[in-house]
Amino acid sequence: MTSISSGRLLRLTVAAGAVGALTLIEPRRLGPWTRAAYRVGTAAVSGLLVADTTTEEGALLDPALDGLLTGGVTLGLMDLSEHLDHRIVGGLHRLGVSRPRLLLAGIGAAGAAALYLVPTPTWAERGGELAPSEDDQATVEMPEQVRALIAALLAPPADGGDHAGAPALRTQLDSTRVIDVGSGSSDVMLVVERAERLAVPWNQTWPVTGRFDQGGFCFSLELQIDEGRLGMLSVMVLDEDERVDEALEFLDRPGYELPTPQAITLHHESESEEPSDALP
Repeated sequence: MTSISSGRLLRLTVAAGAVGALTLIEPRRLGPWTRAAYRVGTAAVSGLLVADTTTEEGALLDPALDGLLTGGVTLGLMDLSEHLDHRIVGGLHRLGVSRPRLLLAGIGAAGAAALYLVPTPTWAERGGELAPSEDDQATVEMPEQVRALIAALLAPPADGGDHAGAPALRTQLDSTRVIDVGSGSSDVMLVVERAERLAVPWNQTWPVTGRFDQGGFCFSLELQIDEGRLGMLSVMVLDEDERVDEALEFLDRPGYELPTPQAITLHHESESEEPSDALP
């Protein structure tokens, strides 16, 4: 049996608790600031976990740099991570798991604990070679409905003026494709192949959202900007809808479809709670 010091046991307990607590959070319920804090926290925990459990012999660079690299990669892949998290939770719901997040939190905590209990293999034990890198994810042409929805969110306000970064983002639409993740996803991951201009601020939730009703639930269509590029078109449950879990399950059902541009009502972040006119 592997022996473990009291200090390492304490770090194991803290790490397992942190991973479990982060897994219990539903990212789709978070606002822009709390989601940013959640993403930074997740990246920090991932980096610290790798740095604390990697040995000098098993490190790619050294434990501290490996941890820093892991944290940066984790932060950069949070959009994809949250998308996969959503699909896993929805799949567990469909399998009859009443509290899928609790199950995932237990698995995550156990995985974190295992990193402290299982020794990191050395490069010689790994064969002295780097693991093969994964192929880039396949992309497909952006559906015209998605393009029209994004264009509606980026359109200049009817009362004049324009949002900062909007002209740059509009130029990216023609060279934007979507990641092919199969059917059953309410989020659309975007890949800008050529970005001659970048939006500032680089990372933001676009200040214009599109509200719509479907299946008796109220949703908000949000556009995420990553590093100045179009990043993801997300469907969020409105805070005032008390049936959040039911609404999230609805998004996983085969009958769900993205709304048409005519079905959304534009809301600008700087406006009052009075809805603006729906698109003609």
